Amino acid sequence: MIAIKSIIQDDKEHCFICGCNGSSDPLDCHHVYSGFNRDKSEKYGLKVYLCHNKCHIFGRHAVHKDAKVSNKLKALVQQKAMDYYGWSKDDFISIFGKNYL
Repeated sequence: MIAIKSIIQDDKEHCFICGCNGSSDPLDCHHVYSGFNRDKSEKYGLKVYLCHNKCHIFGRHAVHKDAKVSNKLKALVQQKAMDYYGWSKDDFISIFGKNYL
């Protein structure tokens, strides 16, 4: 599988959520749809860069701790992916198995 760059975020130097530059909290590449959809997130460029501690893994509202934040990000990325690839909601569901909008 060929990985492509993020279609969501051109700037790999700042956190997608808080905008920090990663100097005090290194940035991670976060695949928005994980588990069995992780490879599809990579294939379609559905990934963002997040502060490792604060916004990605350990923070109170980090995407791996706060379902509301995670689902909001998934919905935003779904809409961007549908616009970018020309997918309908049904197309997205057929690929990722769920509608987040």
